[in-house]
Amino acid sequence: MKKKELYSILMICLLMLSSCLGDTNTRITVGEQEAVYQSRPTKGFYVDGGRFLYGSNLSVTGDTGDCFLIEYSFDSAAPELQGTDSLAIELIEQPVSVPLWPLDSQMTDTTKILNNEVLTESLLGRKAYIKGRLFLWSNHTETESQQDSFMLSYNPEKMYTIEEGKRIYNLYLRAIKKVTKPEEGSGDDNKEEGEGTTETEKTVKVLITNAFNIEEFFDKAKVQEEEKGEKGLSIAINYASAYNKDTTACLWSTTEPMLISFSERVE
Repeated sequence: MKKKELYSILMICLLMLSSCLGDTNTRITVGEQEAVYQSRPTKGFYVDGGRFLYGSNLSVTGDTGDCFLIEYSFDSAAPELQGTDSLAIELIEQPVSVPLWPLDSQMTDTTKILNNEVLTESLLGRKAYIKGRLFLWSNHTETESQQDSFMLSYNPEKMYTIEEGKRIYNLYLRAIKKVTKPEEGSGDDNKEEGEGTTETEKTVKVLITNAFNIEEFFDKAKVQEEEKGEKGLSIAINYASAYNKDTTACLWSTTEPMLISFSERVE
């Protein structure tokens, strides 16, 4: 009799523990998702669609508006998933910081090649607009140790083009190779600033994630679209993808328009 009572008590304890930890069968893992950090009043991340993620293990060094790639897990049976915009998560890995670049309203001359320009071979269809930040994933071929800076601009005099009766807002992406002057005694003292790669440097294909602060641009476009009764706007990214035959000008490619809704509420 006592054994049965002890067994019953043990089963109850196990059920209570399972309830506290969550059913592992309903646990879902999400990898490498774009996110914008919030430090106050509650620490957490906003993700694409407007959902706010919070948790007890968010030991993140950053300021509100900083951009990251995060990996996390959550309980798909959590009651707050039903009709709310927040969700408790557990981070799996330390968030990876994503560089945040400003948007320039002084558009560069798209017919000219910039000094130390780096071509963008393609942009992934994957894009995200979160809290004024636009995340882009770009493919490049460059040296193993190369670092680049990125420029995103627009034409304030002509923010959009019209295609099949739809207004498409245009942004222009360019990448520039960062060139630093070698330190004295480093063995590269004779190398000129801006000089190209050496024979020993290997080139590799790389995929780079960047974020751009386009909030002001988005808000301007939003006003224009709302006046016309629209509930969202379409943005196309133009990028320098090749040179012409005599290498005197850039040739440009354009992504399919990205539709961004004015409402970020998660269904």
